[in-house]
Amino acid sequence: MATPFNAFFIAAVLATAAGCSAKYEPRETILDEQNARITKEIYAPKTELERIAYQEGVQQVLVDMKGKMRARNRFTWDAPHMECGVRIPSRVVNGMLQPSHEECVQIAPGRWTEEAPTFLPELGQ
Repeated sequence: MATPFNAFFIAAVLATAAGCSAKYEPRETILDEQNARITKEIYAPKTELERIAYQEGVQQVLVDMKGKMRARNRFTWDAPHMECGVRIPSRVVNGMLQPSHEECVQIAPGRWTEEAPTFLPELGQ
């Protein structure tokens, strides 16, 4: 007579073997997805009116981009430059002897610096 554990073990092995015997179907690969993409040709304006409309559209985008760039935060914080392990000689401070010790010293204070501005053509003023 089979114990419940043995019966469960045999059922699990049979279920696993049945799952492995299915026909192998490879998944789609990245290369298949790239080959399936439809590429459009670059559209070139055919008439003078289309060329002028395209040029005005580009100018509008540049003006919009210029406004957004002026609105962003152009300043960044540079942390102070510190040097640790500087040997400080012994000295008397307020009537008390301070023995020589190592300390962190600030070499340059922190400051706000402006990032290099991006210059766009003078459009739409």
